[in-house]
Amino acid sequence: MRSSLLALVALACLACGGGGSIGGNPGSGPAVDPWAALTAAVQGAQSQFPGAPAMANLPAAPAGLTVEVLTADGVVYSKTFGAFNNQTYTAVASASKMVSGTVLLQLVDKGALSLDTKTKDLLKDRTGQPWSGNMGEIKLRHLLSFTSGINGDVLASEPATITLEEAVTRIYEDQRTSASAPGSTFYYGSTHLRIAARMAEVATGKSWRQLFDENLRVPLGWSSLSTYGGGANPNPAGSLACTGLEYTRFLMMQVRKGLDGSTRLMSEELVNQRRQDAFGPATTIAYTPYVLLQRTNHYGFGNWVETQNGAAPSATNPIQRVSSTGKFGWAPWLEIGIGQNWAAIIMCQQPDASLSFLPSENLKLQLAPLIQAAVAQHPPVVRTVP
Repeated sequence: MRSSLLALVALACLACGGGGSIGGNPGSGPAVDPWAALTAAVQGAQSQFPGAPAMANLPAAPAGLTVEVLTADGVVYSKTFGAFNNQTYTAVASASKMVSGTVLLQLVDKGALSLDTKTKDLLKDRTGQPWSGNMGEIKLRHLLSFTSGINGDVLASEPATITLEEAVTRIYEDQRTSASAPGSTFYYGSTHLRIAARMAEVATGKSWRQLFDENLRVPLGWSSLSTYGGGANPNPAGSLACTGLEYTRFLMMQVRKGLDGSTRLMSEELVNQRRQDAFGPATTIAYTPYVLLQRTNHYGFGNWVETQNGAAPSATNPIQRVSSTGKFGWAPWLEIGIGQNWAAIIMCQQPDASLSFLPSENLKLQLAPLIQAAVAQHPPVVRTVP
């Protein structure tokens, strides 16, 4: 009778979940979801992602967002909140910068350009003369880090009805007497990468879209629809459109330090270099959108470099992540602090407004420590990436 009673008590405890607490013996209860806190945080922010009306060449975007986390082994978290999923084709805005920076660094790998190639080596004015003054002394490294000395965007360079060559000529004409010395100032805008892309065209004899196709789009298996807008004047800094599945494969290549599967698309040396602070000791910030978050993030080659507290990197305040958040909220980043090697992406499309990136930026900062804690538990891969 006593043994039967003890058995009934044991069964009752199991039915009530006894033994299932964190720290209990393995197999003693239901598994604890390492992503529960992350999922709850995203659910709490979901209402801040209402979708967006149709934009040029793009349909209206549905409400919601998708969050994915990847390690070198594959995607370890992928969850959709609402209707915006990883197959939604959308404009990624300034998340284009990390992609375009990669293409330019691939050309450095191949010897078509060097980080010290100057504008005057390749670009000429309307009279056929090489660029001169401060504008002629700009190096590719300055263009990749937005420290060229150009302190503004040139609206006359943006129409899709002109060529990239004409756009860059207009930038030169607008800035040649006002540009500061290269390396002196940081200005976050589109002019730098337009100039860099035109240098690549001159150096190779190929259009920017051809260079993108050959170096990244085709090797990564992206659709032919996933390319830069802007007609004959593509904007490498902000006009790329693609799907989340496609961008995740690109981001995986960054996590694996230049490898796509077993194919090396970018040298590990340049992957590491783009993750470093490209500011010089005297570089000042002329404009940064992060002033809205009271952060003074610096820049690498085609991506932000961020510290934990948002202040400038230093020996005592090391770089923790690199990122490339877009105006419409598309937010990819890589966590590269000591012992960390994972990436995450917030996929969404917000309305075209000056503050539309803030919900993603705030969510990124909230999610980063939650992801770090989950990744430390070695969660299984939920989707492989080549």
